[in-house]
Amino acid sequence: MGTLETPVKGARVLITGAAGGVGRFAVQLAAYGGAHVIAVVGDPGRTAELTALGAEQVVTDLGQVSEPVDLVLDNVGGPQLVAAWELLATGGSVQCIGWSSGQPATFQPYATVGPVKSLSSFLITAPIGPDLANLVRLVQDGSLRVAIAWRGPLSKVAEAVEGLRERRISGKAVLDLTPRPRAT
Repeated sequence: MGTLETPVKGARVLITGAAGGVGRFAVQLAAYGGAHVIAVVGDPGRTAELTALGAEQVVTDLGQVSEPVDLVLDNVGGPQLVAAWELLATGGSVQCIGWSSGQPATFQPYATVGPVKSLSSFLITAPIGPDLANLVRLVQDGSLRVAIAWRGPLSKVAEAVEGLRERRISGKAVLDLTPRPRAT
């Protein structure tokens, strides 16, 4: 992948939940932007695939990260969000883009007082067309890979949803709205 001149170029970017669908995109986009990407996963068996997507370091525990990070893209929330906050360098930022843990994030008293850091949440706002067009361009030129881990007919939507919720599907699920032609 190439690089873009972006605010993440040269930054240490930590991505929690990196093996999920959103996390995989975040790893690739941060690497594309020139960041040093640290991917956090629950399964060490995901190391090779995340390294192939651009992660320079893959860890299963935030205690394995020894240097401060400039940016955290948090997909997990809960205690992992609190631990990621502690890893932020002065001037660093946490961007909450998911909350897959379903657990509360409980900060110790005064944990958010001290060196300047920020924590913000993500919300899709209009206009999204230019961003989507850029993502499609990156997919089209091969700079952004989409992992399709499950594909099936619309009649199996419940199976797809269950697989995604239970995290048995690592990547995207595609529902075919019309039957796929059979190979001859």
